[in-house]
Amino acid sequence: MRITCPHCRDSVVTRSSVRPHDALYWAYAQCINPECGWGGKILIEFATTRAPSQQPRPGVQIPADPELRRLMRDQLLTGTD
Repeated sequence: MRITCPHCRDSVVTRSSVRPHDALYWAYAQCINPECGWGGKILIEFATTRAPSQQPRPGVQIPADPELRRLMRDQLLTGTD
């Protein structure tokens, strides 16, 4: 994934990161363009589940994507895979 500066659109590099929650990262980034110099915190969130984990961990709750939810509901109603 290429992350670009919100100002000059050049690339940013990650200097460090913190994971305060299983579904969230805080990444501290710096623009590589010396004429811009922007630096800041980027939030990276695991927003939805597109495919359920085959090794789920207790306590990790990432909501199902609406399309996955619909497919699961349809499978339950029809009783097929």
